[in-house]
Amino acid sequence: MDFETNEQARPRKRRRLGGLIAIFLSLSVLVGAGAVAWNFVGGGIQQLVDRFTVADYPGPGGPPVEITIPEGATGEDVARLLLEADVVESFDAVYQPMLDLEPRIFPGTYSFPTQIPGLTAVELIIAGENRVYQELRLREGLTINQTLQQIEEQIGISKEQMSAALEDLEALGIANEADSADGYLFPATYKLDPGTEAEELVEIMLSRLDQELAPYGFDRSNAHELLTLASLIQLEARLEQDFYRVSTVFNNRLEIDMPLQSDATVNYGTGGEKVTTTDEQRADPNPYNTYFYRGLPIGPIGNPGGLAIDAALNPAEGDWLYFVSVNLATGETVFSETLAEHERAVLDFQAWIRANPSWNE
Repeated sequence: MDFETNEQARPRKRRRLGGLIAIFLSLSVLVGAGAVAWNFVGGGIQQLVDRFTVADYPGPGGPPVEITIPEGATGEDVARLLLEADVVESFDAVYQPMLDLEPRIFPGTYSFPTQIPGLTAVELIIAGENRVYQELRLREGLTINQTLQQIEEQIGISKEQMSAALEDLEALGIANEADSADGYLFPATYKLDPGTEAEELVEIMLSRLDQELAPYGFDRSNAHELLTLASLIQLEARLEQDFYRVSTVFNNRLEIDMPLQSDATVNYGTGGEKVTTTDEQRADPNPYNTYFYRGLPIGPIGNPGGLAIDAALNPAEGDWLYFVSVNLATGETVFSETLAEHERAVLDFQAWIRANPSWNE
C-alpha cells in the first residue's frame, strides 16, 4: 500500500508541476500583455503631458522692449503682442495665467523684459509699474506762450502744433471775448503716453481744468471771469494765506467799482518783465490794463492753479483795499484798509528794492 500510494502520488506531483508550469506560462502572458498595455498607455500619457505642457521661458529675462496696448485690447490681443515682441515664448504661456488671474488691462505703452515666464509678464501687467510715460510739468502762472514753450521743450510737441490744436476755441468749448486759451491749460504734472499728439494733449488739459472746476459748479464753458480773477491772484500772491487776502482786496474793489490796479495785468498787456511798472505802461489802453479800465481785464493773464481758483471764490474776511509785497525774497505782503497805511507800506517796498536791485531787473 505504501508503495502503491507512492506510485499514485508521483503522477499527482507531475500534474502539479505541469500546473505550475501552466500557471507560470499564464503569468508570463499576462506580464507580457501588461508590458504592452503599459507601453501603450504610458505613451498616451506622455503625449497628453506633451500636449498640455506649454513652451515658457525660464527667465530671468533679456533687454527690455516697449509694447503699446491699444484701447479696447482683449487678453488675447495682449498675449499676441507679448508673443510677437518675444516677451513670452508661447501664446499659452501668458494667456493661461491671464485666464487664472483676470488682470485689468489698461491701454498705454509698457516696458517688458524680453524672454520672461508668462506668469511674470502677467504679474507685471497687474502691478502696472512698468508703464512708460512722458512727464510734463507745468507750474502755475505761466502765460499761454510760456506754456507752449514748456510743452515743446519737455515733450517735443511744437508751439505751432499746439497753436493749431487751439485755433478753434469755440469747438473746444472755451470761446471768450479775449479769443485766447490763456488761463485754460491747467498747470499740473501730466503723465502722457509716448506719441501723444497736440489735439490729445489739449483735451487732456482742458479735461483736467473741468475736473478742478467741477466741485465749484463750473466747467470750461462758464468759468471765464473766475479764471480771470484767479489768474490775477496767482500772479500777485506768494504765500498760501495771502492768496485769500489778495482775493479779498480784488473782490472788495470790484464791489465798489474801484480799479484793480494790478501791475501784473499791466505787464501782461505791455510785455513788461519787471516787478514795477512805468507811468507809460500804466497809461497803455490795452484791454488787460486794470489801471486804465475798471473791473476785470478781458481775460486771464496766465494759468491759475487750484489754490488761486479756490481763493477767488472764497476770499478771506476783511476790509482791505490795498496790498504790497515788502520783501520779494520771502513774499511778505502788507494788507491795508486805508490809502495812508498803504503808502507807508509802499515806502518799505521801495526801500527793499533799492537794497535788492537784482529783483527788479
